[in-house]
Amino acid sequence: MTQKITYRTLVLLGTVATAALVLAGCTGGADAAAPSTTVAPTASVDPSASTPDATSAVAVPTEEAAAVVEDYLTAIQAEQYGEAYALLTDESRALAGSEAQFAESAVYSIVRSEEAAGYLGTGGTIEAGPGPAEGTVLVTAVSDRIADGWLVRDTGAGMRIDDAGVPSTGASPYEWVNPASGPEDVRDSVAVDPAAPAALIFRDLAAEAGVEGPGLVGFPSTITAYLGTVEVPASSAMSDLQARWDIAWEASAPSAETQPLTVAWEVEPGSWRTTTTAVYTG
Repeated sequence: MTQKITYRTLVLLGTVATAALVLAGCTGGADAAAPSTTVAPTASVDPSASTPDATSAVAVPTEEAAAVVEDYLTAIQAEQYGEAYALLTDESRALAGSEAQFAESAVYSIVRSEEAAGYLGTGGTIEAGPGPAEGTVLVTAVSDRIADGWLVRDTGAGMRIDDAGVPSTGASPYEWVNPASGPEDVRDSVAVDPAAPAALIFRDLAAEAGVEGPGLVGFPSTITAYLGTVEVPASSAMSDLQARWDIAWEASAPSAETQPLTVAWEVEPGSWRTTTTAVYTG
């Protein structure tokens, strides 16, 4: 088990939320609340992520990435969506639409303001570790029985968040089946079945509808899974229109404590997205 380093950051009210476009018919998402000035929760980072070893020439800026997410959550908590929008990558902004569209769709965003307040509060935990590609960082947050995760990457203009939002109409392109928390817009909090692997199903809605071109979610042939910030193995069973990804509990069995389970994938070259569910036993 990797020893963690903790730090505390004072965060001023910021801005943000998550937007929605559509694939060939997709889903909706949501989450929300707010104080005035908050002290961010203890955020812990894996020292192996921020200190390069003999085989790694590039340090992963985990503390900076965690601070960006804290700013993002603070902005959402304060409903300052313009500031939040500014923290997204260019690719995510292109998918999310204009700043006005982003703000209008905030009610359907992945993070609700009350959830942001929980993550940033004294009962919240924010952690960061290496992401699936060089220069990327996975940042996770937990509060009570809810969890979320974000992929943060160095864009050359600073660390930015890949968070394009959840499609707001039609069938869901992906949903968790163990735990049975469902599509991202439903966000049920359900205990996991520890006797079975965690599982996530993707549907190729574009192919199903006969639509070509880039989509907001995609139909990934490769994913990277994390329990907390530790990468865990995942295997797939794929058909033409559906893929089920099973995630083994080899690294750490689920317990009564809430842990974030995150899957990250590349929608198109250089553009990533994630889905996170809370994992705990009943």
